[in-house]
Amino acid sequence: MNPTLAPLLDAIRAATGREDIDWARQPEPLTGGFWAEMWRVRITGSPELAGDLVARVMPVADVARRETRVQRRLAEDGFPTPMVRLSAGPGPHLDRAWMLMEHASGQTLLADLSGPGALLRLPQLVRSLPDTLADCAAALHGIPPDVVDPELAPCDDTERILARLHGDAAARDDRDLVTLAESLTGSRPAARRLAICHGDLHPFNILARPGAHTVLDWSSTQIADPTYDLAFTHLLLAQPPLAAPAPLRPIIDTAGRGIARRFLKSYERRTGHPVDTARLRWFTRLQSLRILGEVASWSHDDTIDTHRDHPFLALAPALRRIMTADAGSRSPA
Repeated sequence: MNPTLAPLLDAIRAATGREDIDWARQPEPLTGGFWAEMWRVRITGSPELAGDLVARVMPVADVARRETRVQRRLAEDGFPTPMVRLSAGPGPHLDRAWMLMEHASGQTLLADLSGPGALLRLPQLVRSLPDTLADCAAALHGIPPDVVDPELAPCDDTERILARLHGDAAARDDRDLVTLAESLTGSRPAARRLAICHGDLHPFNILARPGAHTVLDWSSTQIADPTYDLAFTHLLLAQPPLAAPAPLRPIIDTAGRGIARRFLKSYERRTGHPVDTARLRWFTRLQSLRILGEVASWSHDDTIDTHRDHPFLALAPALRRIMTADAGSRSPA
C-alpha cells in the first residue's frame, strides 16, 4: 500500500472524529495529474462520506488551501466541478494538505487521441472541443470573484505572478527568461475586468459525458484578466502537445490552429466580449514564460524525469523557437 494512505486515513478519522472509519476497498490510484497524489476511494463508517470519492493529497499547503476553497465555493455556486466533502491539513497525521471530493465520471476531451485513430476523431473534435472549452471559460469568467472570497474581488494576481516568474528566472540565471519577464513588466496592459481564472484550462482537465462536463484541478487558479485563461487555452490548442506519428503531425497541427481560432470565436459569442489581439499576445507571452519557467525549474532541480509525460515538456521547444523569433522581430535594425 502507498505510504501516504495510512496517515491519510488517520487524518480523515481525526477530521471527522470517527475512529471507526476505514477504507471500504483498496484505494485505486488515479493518473493524469503531476502535482498531487490521487486515489479513487470508498469509505465506511461515515454516512457523510458515502459513495465514490477522490482523495487528493497536495504538496504545497498555501496552494492547496486556495485550490480547495475555490473548488468548494464554485461547486456550491453550481459550477460543474466536484463538490468537496472534507478537507484538512497539514496536520499531525499527514504533513500535507488533502481533500475528499466527489468522483466525477466521464472522459477527458482528448481521450484516446493517438495513432491513426486520431484522424477519425479530428472532424468531430474541431467542432465540439473548442465550444466545450469556451462554455467552461465563459461560465467561469461570468462568476464574480467575490463568490470565491470577498477579499479577492479587488485583487489582480497578474503582477504577483510576473514578479515570481521573474525572480525564479533570475535565481536560475536564465537570461532569456529574465529578458522576457522584464519586457512583459514594461508592457503590461491594464486589466479591463477581473475574473476567476482556472489557470490550466485545457482538454485534459475537463471530463465530458453525454450532456454534461466537469472541470478539474484548481491548483493554478488566479484572479486576473480573463485573457489570462484564454491565452493559455489558445496556446495549448494551437500547439497540440500530443504524441503522434511524424506523418500525422502536420494534420494535427493544422487542426489545432483551427480549433484554437474557433475557441476564441466561440468565447466571444458566448460572452459578448471581443478578444483584443494585443492583449492576447501579451498574455500568451506571459503563459509562455510560465511554461518555460516550469520546465526550466524541473531541469534545474533534476526532477525532469518525474514530469516526463507532462505536456509542458512537449510544448517547450516550440515556445523557445517562438520566443526567439519574437525577440528578433522586436530588435532594432
